[in-house]
This record gives sequence, C-alpha cells and structure tokens, in this order.
Amino acid sequence: MQEIKMDMDKVEFSAKKLEEKLEKYSSKDPQALHLHNDLKPLLELAKSRRILTPIEVGAVPGRYRFTENGLQRYSDLEHAYAMFSIEITGGEPPILKMLNARENLS
Repeated sequence: MQEIKMDMDKVEFSAKKLEEKLEKYSSKDPQALHLHNDLKPLLELAKSRRILTPIEVGAVPGRYRFTENGLQRYSDLEHAYAMFSIEITGGEPPILKMLNARENLS
C-alpha cells in the first residue's frame, strides 16, 4: 500500500481558514461554537505542523453538525471544513483530482 503524504502548507493554511470561519460564526450560532470546541485540538496541531501523518477519513470531528444541526446554511464555513478535512486526511484522492481537472477543461 502506498504511503499517503500530506502537503503541510495546505494543512496549515486550511486549518487557519477554518478557524477564521469558526470564529466568525461562533458568536452567532451555538452550533458553530460547539464545532469550534470539537475541532480546536486538531486545528492547533495542524497549525503548528505537528500532525505528520494523515488521519482517517471520517475521523475529523463535527461533520454531523452541518447535516443534523443546521450549519450547512453557512456555505463558507462548510467549504472551509471540507477543505480542511480533505487536507488533514491526505489531500485530494487521485480520482477527485482527475474529475476536477476534467471539469476545468469544460
């Protein structure tokens, strides 16, 4: 099995972007505050580049807060969460890269 390598610049950048969005919405929505609290330890590790191997897909806390607790109404927060989740689990899988490249050609 091929070892998955993370792009630490992208991990750190996506963690900072997600934290910005969480701070923006935490004062407006208790679910955003809860999500921020859920993610804070992982975000701190990511921003300080102390996560050296990808975490498992699905292991990023808080996904259910979007689908079950209404956070999907904040599309910029959901996008930042998705980008962080992709980077912290090893980046875009090859099939997604291929689909995105194909989409950009049309």
